[in-house]
Amino acid sequence: MGMTPVHFFDSFVEGNLTDCHEAPGDIRRAFNAAVSASHFADQYFIYNKRHYPHLVSSYNTLGQFIETLERLTDGGFRDIRSISNAYKHLYTNNDKKKAAHSSINSSGVIESIQLSDVEDIKCIEEEYLENKESERSIYQVIFTRKDGSISIFLPVLEKVVKHFRTMLYEIA
Repeated sequence: MGMTPVHFFDSFVEGNLTDCHEAPGDIRRAFNAAVSASHFADQYFIYNKRHYPHLVSSYNTLGQFIETLERLTDGGFRDIRSISNAYKHLYTNNDKKKAAHSSINSSGVIESIQLSDVEDIKCIEEEYLENKESERSIYQVIFTRKDGSISIFLPVLEKVVKHFRTMLYEIA
């Protein structure tokens, strides 16, 4: 049967969410979390289409399933999928129109990434933010959408993962 959606979720999605909680300003961890969450949606749909078709019978295509996830997470899944796709195309896309440009602080840390024509995300970066609740400042990964709106990565990821938990444990 291969890796089930529950195993994939527990092994990768939850693990990467934990990593992001431990270091909310680490852009590498944010990218890893986005990639695993994006791939989870693919894995969930394809696995269930084959083994438990009744769970995804209301969707004819993966695209329809993705659109529903975007809607049910108030666009959060679109952001996560866009960040994942940006990660995939950072260094390999030679098309000048779609090329991504990175600003690297050191050879080991990506600090800010400016993107052009990649999904709905324009920029992903680490930012030092004031935390009014705890009265201390912390680094956070933030991203700017093509429409200019800015979000902190971790709450968006948490919303998507919460929705995935609901999906999984309705069938478990």
